[in-house]
Amino acid sequence: MPPFAVVAALGLMTAACGGETTPPTPSTVTVTQTPTEQTTGPERRQLTTQQVTAALPTKDDVPAIFRPDSRGFDTSSVSERTTDPASCLALYMATPAQRTFTKEHLVADGGVRFSEDPDEPGSASISVGILSYDEPYPREYLDEAGAVLGECSTFTSRTTPDSAEGTWQATTISTPTLGDQSFGVRIGSRDIDLAIDYLWVRSGHNVVHVRMLTGYRQDNGDQLKTSAQGVLDDLAATP
Repeated sequence: MPPFAVVAALGLMTAACGGETTPPTPSTVTVTQTPTEQTTGPERRQLTTQQVTAALPTKDDVPAIFRPDSRGFDTSSVSERTTDPASCLALYMATPAQRTFTKEHLVADGGVRFSEDPDEPGSASISVGILSYDEPYPREYLDEAGAVLGECSTFTSRTTPDSAEGTWQATTISTPTLGDQSFGVRIGSRDIDLAIDYLWVRSGHNVVHVRMLTGYRQDNGDQLKTSAQGVLDDLAATP
């Protein structure tokens, strides 16, 4: 990977793979939800750290091209990201209100990362995280993300206040109906053929989050769905 692309990948942050297809086009609607939310089920209840860890995928649950990456996937840190427009923070579930909710209500979390080459910065990868809260995750957070996608078709972002600023495009990705509600977005750059696909699935008190660091023209819809559904299935089987 060229040096600039490596820097860009690190700027985009974490997580990748899929088949070649045409790039997705911008959309203002990427949130899907079940017609009637279920009120019970282990996958919707507050979880323990042990239950979160048990439901995370292993190397046998991802394509063979990916290997366990010891860098892991930090799901507990509170984002310091800034964006312009500021509303684009909703695409990362990182608005001030969302950060406050996480600080006050997160009770258990965990994540894993698998990369094509764990020793190479910016290597294609897939990361899966689970976050569990002491009250249901607010529906409006995913609604807000879908609502701002149009105005965030191009935006700038810094991962921390002191980091370099990057210019990115946000586009819709195929968003399956999973859990109570799901939201998917691709954030990247067509010019350098680099992107991260984000899938967020709300299920009662829990959020399943899948990220894939990928080429901009790749289609990862099936893998995103498979990874998220696998976690939901494991949680549903929790004693």
